[in-house]
Amino acid sequence: MDFREIQTEGANLVKGYGPGELRINDEPYSEPLVLLPESLWQGWLPARSAELSADHLEPLLAAGIEVLLIGTGDHLVFPDPAITAPLVNNGVGVETMDTAAACRTFNILMSEDRHVAAALFLPEAG
Repeated sequence: MDFREIQTEGANLVKGYGPGELRINDEPYSEPLVLLPESLWQGWLPARSAELSADHLEPLLAAGIEVLLIGTGDHLVFPDPAITAPLVNNGVGVETMDTAAACRTFNILMSEDRHVAAALFLPEAG
């Protein structure tokens, strides 16, 4: 999938995704990542969404986000509520969806100047 319509100067945009890859701005990434409008955290998330823990998400509390999107790969996989509870209990909205939907939603919310973050797991290769 390719995104070309949203243009927000200086902010991160998901420009595309596909099997085993996310394209942020014009850079390809082949590992799960946390995306914020002005930063990108690599090496933070486990390889698979099923391995996600509250410890992986806790640093997002200091980022001042309103919403966290969790893109779980090709298929929607809800994390255990205990994993997202610290964020929810601190007023952060958490939405879980497949990675394609999370990429689209991130771009829209970011273009509306929302304080959004996305934890994106890769669509499967082959």
